[in-house]
Parts: sequence; C-alpha cells; structure tokens
Amino acid sequence: MKNPPLISVCIPVFSTEPLLAQCLRSVIRQDFARFEVVIVSDASRGKDAQGRNAKKIVRVMQRECNKSRRARKLPVVPFRFVEHKQNRGLIEVRRTLCYEARADYMTQLDSDDELADGALTALYETVAQGAGSGTEFDIVHGTSVAGAFDADGTFVPAEENRYGNIFYGEVAGRDVFRRWLMEGLFTANTWGKLIRRSLWLSAYQNIPYTECNVADDVLLFFFLAQNARRYVGIKSVVYRYRVNSGMTSARKIDTLHKWKMVCSAASVFSVISTWIQEHPHALCEDEVCKMRAMTRWYLVNNLQQMRAVVVPELLADARELLCEYWGADFVQKAEAALDQ
Repeated sequence: MKNPPLISVCIPVFSTEPLLAQCLRSVIRQDFARFEVVIVSDASRGKDAQGRNAKKIVRVMQRECNKSRRARKLPVVPFRFVEHKQNRGLIEVRRTLCYEARADYMTQLDSDDELADGALTALYETVAQGAGSGTEFDIVHGTSVAGAFDADGTFVPAEENRYGNIFYGEVAGRDVFRRWLMEGLFTANTWGKLIRRSLWLSAYQNIPYTECNVADDVLLFFFLAQNARRYVGIKSVVYRYRVNSGMTSARKIDTLHKWKMVCSAASVFSVISTWIQEHPHALCEDEVCKMRAMTRWYLVNNLQQMRAVVVPELLADARELLCEYWGADFVQKAEAALDQ
C-alpha cells in the first residue's frame, strides 16, 4: 500500500442521529496528514433529521472531508463503512473495527463524541518522539473533557470531568496492567487513546464472541493492558465526551431490550473469570480478589439501576433476566448485602 495511514480513526455507530455528522466533522477538522476513517454500524436503523441513514451520512461527510482537505492542501482521507446485518453489541463492533483497520495505531471515537482539534497530531507526535528516543509506546492516553453542546453547537465543559482519569507520565511492563487494575491510575475507556493495533489483535484472541453494551471497556482493557509494554499520558486535550447520552445515563428503562443491554455487563466478567480459571498463574492473588470485587460492584450497580430506573410493570421480568445473566444465587447474595 502506497503511503499507508498512520492512524485508523474507528467509529462505532448504534443509532443514527445528527450527532454522527457532528462527530465526523470533528474528524474532518484534523490537520494530521495520513489517517483513515473506519465506521461500523451495528445494524442501526435510525435516521437523522434529514432522513439520512448511517451509510448516507458517511457518504456525504466523506465528500465534505475531501473538499475540505483539498482546500487545505492535505491528502484525501479514505473512509470505509461496514454494517452488521444484526445487532452484536460494542465488543463485536470494536472487533470488526479492529479487523477493518489498516494502520499501525488505532483510536476509537464514539459517534456521539468529538475529537478535539489537533488530537491526532498530539497523539502521534508522542509516538514519534518516543520512537526517536528509543521508547516504544503501545498506549498514548490523551486528556478528555466531559460536557455537553448547547443549542449553537458550542461545547460546554461539565463541572466535574469524572470520565477522564489519566496519569501524566509513563508506566512500563506489568505495571500497566497492575496500576490500572489495583490503583485505578487511568481509566479503561478505549476512546481518547492511541493504541497499537497489534495490541488490539492480541486482546481479541482471548475474547470469544460476546454480545455486550456495558462494561465493554473493562473487558477490552483487561486484555490490552496484559500485553502493553508502555503507557504514557499526555496533557493535550484530544477528546470531548458527551455526558448523559449512553446506557450509563439515568433514563427510565421501559423495555426488556434496554434492560438486557444493562445486564450484558455480566458477559464481561464471565469471559474474564473463564480466562482466569484457564490461566491460574497469570494474575497475582490480590489481582484476582480485585476482579472479584469489581464483578460484585457491577452486579450491585445493576441491582441499583433496576430499582431506580426500571418501570414498575417490568420489575419482575427484569429481575428474572438479571438472574439469567448473573446467576440466581449471586443475585440473591448481592440483594441481601444491599439491603443490610
């Protein structure tokens, strides 16, 4: 491939709204020379205010991107759009993105968020500077800012940026995994990071087909961090995270389909638990205990969500579904602890 892309900007799409076009415009504004855009729609059937589906939005935005890039005398950016015929969830969408990417490094961008101006340049310059001094970075973690967009499209930062825990410095070897898991030194989110694609491929070798839309970042980063040689956090703002737009928001849950997406967090810890059993010497005892505690925390969180946001007429069925995912005994123990 002549002049292959240095970065793959990977965007999962689950619902088609005006947010997708806004997201893609933040990519178009990037001044970085060589990157590609890979979009995977997870069987999204939605349309934006102009009646455009995801494929149509991407096609329009690609033309807009080419025009803008030519005007700035920058190389044209290739776009690639892939669509799942059936909904598979975030883990499998990110798997498809990983396999479709062509660059050595990938950055994930959720379709309701934005890249900050100059994000790709800041991330890749860190990689290049490290290589120049003999340091290979597998994970470059940029600063994110949480907030919302007002009616004029202006980004308004939130008072508390609780989504962007980051360590400004370098972490090497086994400490990448341990300091994430044991200390929470940096978040597991895959967005806002530039990650070597070979690390993604290695991670997915350990992850079977998994339909999941919650806690996917925990599963992915569990395996990404296992093999990462070096992490670095940088102060450059690279990502704008839109608050209260996903499954973690406190909206009422009025269908079992929505509740099933929440319960799917159990799939994450089922995969991790199976892997730990198959690799009994891979983790230290305190790391195994930490994973067990995290598992319990997510179950308790599911219980709290069920009581707080599931509509009353669905509560009985919702609890039954929760037991199917987590196991009835585990749910009963968590309920007893929660009610003490």
